[in-house]
Amino acid sequence: MSQLSGELSPVALLAPRGLDEICATFGDIFGYIAKDHTLHAAWQTEFLARIALPFPLTISWDHSQSVSAITCHKLLGSIFANVFSQIQSSGLQNKITSFGGCFSFRPQRTGTKLSTHAWGIAIDLNPETNQQGTAGDMDPAVIAIFRGAGFKWGGDWMGKTRDAMHFQFCTGY
Repeated sequence: MSQLSGELSPVALLAPRGLDEICATFGDIFGYIAKDHTLHAAWQTEFLARIALPFPLTISWDHSQSVSAITCHKLLGSIFANVFSQIQSSGLQNKITSFGGCFSFRPQRTGTKLSTHAWGIAIDLNPETNQQGTAGDMDPAVIAIFRGAGFKWGGDWMGKTRDAMHFQFCTGY
């Protein structure tokens, strides 16, 4: 069974390394980009899912609003749900002060290649206090939960690409 043909348990999916493995695991998004550089709606229909969260997340750009679900790659739906359930059951939900986004078809902020957000395999949390290029203040227990699920934390990167708000389910990209 291919990874795209059915639901996998969280332990069955390994974080891919590099662009080729990202495309092999999560789909070749480049075949869905139109000549005007927009993403065909078919990508969202075929590859993305909306998952409920166990607790609401305040939207970083409008603190008067919150979300109770996120849009991510369908292969990560159960993994994201499990991560947020672990955060809640560990009494850490107050450590997530805001949601900066998950799926977003856009380039990386520090480059020209596509962001891992374009595949729906990354999430930004607490962006107000975890700006790019800084060490930020992400709670170590939250980081450990994401790492335990296979995510890489952008706070481990160096220099201007350091991104303490960012967790992605891949390496080497």
